[in-house]
Parts: sequence; structure tokens; C-alpha cells
Amino acid sequence: MLRRVFKEPNLTSLIGATFLAFFQVVNSAGYSDNLAMKVGIINETPEAGEKIVIPSGLSTDFWGKLEIGILDQAIVLFLCYTMVAMWVHKPREGILADVSGSKIVAIKSRGWVRVGIFSLVLGILSTANKNGNFASIFGNISGSGETTVGRFGRHDGSWSFEPSDWGILDFVELFALYSFFVLAIWMGIEVDRAKLNPLPDNRNYIERIWGGIRDAEREQRSDVESGAKKANEAFTSLVKMLSAAASLNVAASSLDEGNVKGAFNKWKNLTHRKGKQNESWKGLSESLDQAGSFTHEEEE
Repeated sequence: MLRRVFKEPNLTSLIGATFLAFFQVVNSAGYSDNLAMKVGIINETPEAGEKIVIPSGLSTDFWGKLEIGILDQAIVLFLCYTMVAMWVHKPREGILADVSGSKIVAIKSRGWVRVGIFSLVLGILSTANKNGNFASIFGNISGSGETTVGRFGRHDGSWSFEPSDWGILDFVELFALYSFFVLAIWMGIEVDRAKLNPLPDNRNYIERIWGGIRDAEREQRSDVESGAKKANEAFTSLVKMLSAAASLNVAASSLDEGNVKGAFNKWKNLTHRKGKQNESWKGLSESLDQAGSFTHEEEE
């Protein structure tokens, strides 16, 4: 039902939503006039305000005060619609998964992951505060006209912004926060190294086909669609191999009949690296070469 109501977002809508989200953050914080002055569109902050708004009435002035307006509501509604559409049409398989669908990265401890994310957010906020970013945002939003500088904290018994320089304790604090984030993620996430360094498949072409059929039979017990897909892939490989063998017979028959050109074309299609049946022919040849060969193990 929801898939019919919410259209699946395409690349254009996702790019547009990203741009609108960035624009909304900048515009709501009162930095639109700063960007306009840096670009050269305006020379000073407009008297009407420092935020881009939809002109009301017959007015052509699109600058206004820092308050919620129709433009903000429209952007937020579009972003909410896009988020719901992304959730409704989300893929079943995670992005941290290999081709077969098994995840490479798994969460070992949700508690450690939460603590790590909290530490990262705290580190980012602390860095922004020490750089004076919060003071700049507060100065734009307050509209007092006074320049606010420094970091926010408790000074002389009250919470306020006070100018201060970076010290050794600041670097130690940030180093501890970001180091704890790395440690928490290391403790909370587990990487399947077997997926990153898979063992080589030493089976020949025919053995891989029969192995794929057995895997499909086992897979169908839990997931019918996935098992049917694997069975179809194995059957397709078998048909291609038999088709390569049939092409070899056709080439031999053409040669017996004196059709050298036809036989050469068939043989080239099998043996040339760009031939359509080259991969299937190579698999068939390797399988036939290994036919009757068994691994001899020394008996103790």
C-alpha cells in the first residue's frame, strides 16, 4: 500500500533533497546573507532580514526575518516525504554485504556502538564549540547585531561565551573522545575476515555446476526464490557447456564435409579469447583434462 503512495526516489530527487537539506540548515542558521555577500550578490545584510523567504503579496523582496515560514514548511515536507519513500523502498540486502547476500560487517555489541556514536557526536560538538562555531550561529540567530566570539561554557558562575585560546587540555580532551570512538567501534563491530579473503575455488567447471545444484537444493529449504535462482544459474552454465560441446561436433562435421571456413569459424568461436563460447569451452576442456585424475593421498 505504501509503495503505491510513495514513489521510489530516483537519483535526481535524492540530489535535490540533499541540496534542500543543506540549504535549509544554512538558511535557518542565518548564513544565507553571508554567502550572498561572499559571492558578491549583495554588499551588506538586507534590512528586511538575513534569511531567504517566499515574498508575500506584491513584494519582490525575498529576504526576511529568522522565523519559520512557508518555505521552511515546504522543504521539511519534501524531506519527510523523501525519507519515508526511501524507507518504504529500501533494499532487502544491506550495503555491507557481498554478492551472495551474507554480511561482511556484523554488529557484535550494540551497546559499544551506541557509546561510540555518542563519543563521536560529543567530539564533533566539542570541536565546533572550541572553534567558535556555536558563537557565530548564536550571533546570527539572536539578531542583536553584536559579534559573539569564543566558546560556550560556564564562566564566573554563569553560562556564556568567552574568548579563549586552544590549550593542551583541549587537545587531550578531543584525542580522548575520538580515541574512545575508535575503541568502541572496534569492540562493537565484527568483520568476517573469511569474506574479505575467501578461499580459492579449485573445482573444475563441471564440479562447480554440480556444486551449484546441491547448493540450490539446500537453499530452497529455507528460501525458495534464492534456491531457484542458484538452480537456474547452474542449469544455464550446464547448457552453455553442452552448447560448446555441440559446436565442437559441428566444427568437426563441417571439416569432414570440406567446409574448412565454417569449421574454422566454429573453432575460432570456441578458442579465441573474445569468442562467445570461449569461457564455456575452457571450462569443458579443463574438466575433460581432469577426468579420471584423482588426488592420491599417502596412507600412513
